[in-house]
Amino acid sequence: MLPLYPLQDAVLLPGERCSLAEAGRSPGVIVERARGFGGAVVASLADGESVHEIGVTAIVSGDVDGETVLYGVSRCRLLSLVSEEVAMVRAERFPERPAAEQRQATVARLLHTRYQRLRIRLGREAAAVTSSDLTALTWKVTADLGMPAEQQQGFLNVPDPLTRGRLLLLALRELERRERFLHPWAHLRTTTPWN
Repeated sequence: MLPLYPLQDAVLLPGERCSLAEAGRSPGVIVERARGFGGAVVASLADGESVHEIGVTAIVSGDVDGETVLYGVSRCRLLSLVSEEVAMVRAERFPERPAAEQRQATVARLLHTRYQRLRIRLGREAAAVTSSDLTALTWKVTADLGMPAEQQQGFLNVPDPLTRGRLLLLALRELERRERFLHPWAHLRTTTPWN
């Protein structure tokens, strides 16, 4: 049982961080309540008056600049609302489904290579990610592509890293296709990092 932190227009992924000021809500009572639980909360994308069933267990901490930050630890499934005064939820860990090591390694290598190649083609420096852990790689690529919150939530809902990696390969293929089409007009590119 942990305090619930509903995120507005943002999705926190495992291994990533989210500033609470950027999350669209002041930390206040929820962060104070989290301190009683070792700084742990459940962060989930808010959808109107409800939140998504799949969220992330996160740790609340103060950053060097004085801002409050959530660090995603692992996925969880929200089971029930325990208290509404300060939203407390019962949640269970939502582990990755196991897949064959050989298949994961192949998809990880391909995803890493295509992701790095696209970053370089767009004039960005190579990302500091390792290709050996498919789970961590998929979370990093999902966060970095700048997808809307609903699409990121969709990737958070995918139960295994192999399927998530394959879906990200499709997304990267689409971005590569757009980049090839728009390449002649690259000098007109605005601040939008991904077309």
